[in-house]
Amino acid sequence: MYLPMEEIINKADELHNQCKHGEIIEFINKQEDQDNISKNVEINWRLARAYYNQSDLEEDRDTKLKYIQTSLEIINKFISTNEHPDLYKWWAISTSGLGEYLGAREKVGNAPKIKEYALKSLELRPKDSITLFLLGRWSYSVASISWIERGVANTLFGKVPNATYQEALDYFLGSYEVDPTLIRCVVSIADCYTQLKQYEKAKEFYTIAASMTPKNKFEEKFVLEAQNKI
Repeated sequence: MYLPMEEIINKADELHNQCKHGEIIEFINKQEDQDNISKNVEINWRLARAYYNQSDLEEDRDTKLKYIQTSLEIINKFISTNEHPDLYKWWAISTSGLGEYLGAREKVGNAPKIKEYALKSLELRPKDSITLFLLGRWSYSVASISWIERGVANTLFGKVPNATYQEALDYFLGSYEVDPTLIRCVVSIADCYTQLKQYEKAKEFYTIAASMTPKNKFEEKFVLEAQNKI
């Protein structure tokens, strides 16, 4: 029996809201109408999202990599022919996640494209908390590169992007304004305030994060991190 595409999409969103990412993967992949599903942008970006989010829940490094690669493979089938905020968003997120497994040259090479696609996504959907968080994380990561590391990287790999902790904070605060339940973002806000030497504000946001209720094991570690940083 073929389920209507809209019903598949609604079920995927329902499971996503319950953080049941593995069930989304199983549900979509077991559908009989794979010919049409394989061409449906709305279903496939949701499938890519599920694969990436499941990678966050995996402990084994190789398994995490497999999920991230699968997410990126799905997005790459559609992104060249579709101006879609979620395709741009999940390409940027998946490519960023892949960076943990890449060498320095590839990471530096991917960085401008990650920001470019995140900004494209934000242009198409300005109030997206996840995209704002991604841009904050990108900015924080770039701002954290020491001048010595930057000098070496510029020499070996070409020009390294620039960003500041204030830029990262602005993105994180924008994400928090849209969705104050994202624990990782609250911790990141506090980390930015720490880097900016605004320690009372940092303590305020670590305290908020430390009292939040995690939805899964992935979020539990950010609550614990906040508790340890107060």
